[in-house]
Amino acid sequence: MAHGNHDPKYGGVVLMNGDLHFEVVLRLDGRHQVYFSDAIREELPASIASSVDVTVTRPGAAPETVTLHIDESGESWTGRGRPVDDPAQTTARIAYTVQARPYWIDVPFMPASSRPPRPSW
Repeated sequence: MAHGNHDPKYGGVVLMNGDLHFEVVLRLDGRHQVYFSDAIREELPASIASSVDVTVTRPGAAPETVTLHIDESGESWTGRGRPVDDPAQTTARIAYTVQARPYWIDVPFMPASSRPPRPSW
């Protein structure tokens, strides 16, 4: 069923843009990942997007834009910025381009769960 499952598979937060789902995994150590899936949450290759950035805005500091790159497996976009010391006062802008359409959304900095990713089998 389309849009029936919004459970994170990688410890992050699942968001939607139309029928496209994306899971944002933000970590306190500055490592960030974005995974894409379709309307029924079937995983899509990272190459569905042509660019992905995470801009972290901390209190009292200039925003830091982390340009992500496709990981070795081709499953996610990944990158590393500076550690986040105060997640409650920090926001993240997730920006990507899919099919020549740019999209962005601002979210509170929600660190990834400390639990390991759910197996995909």
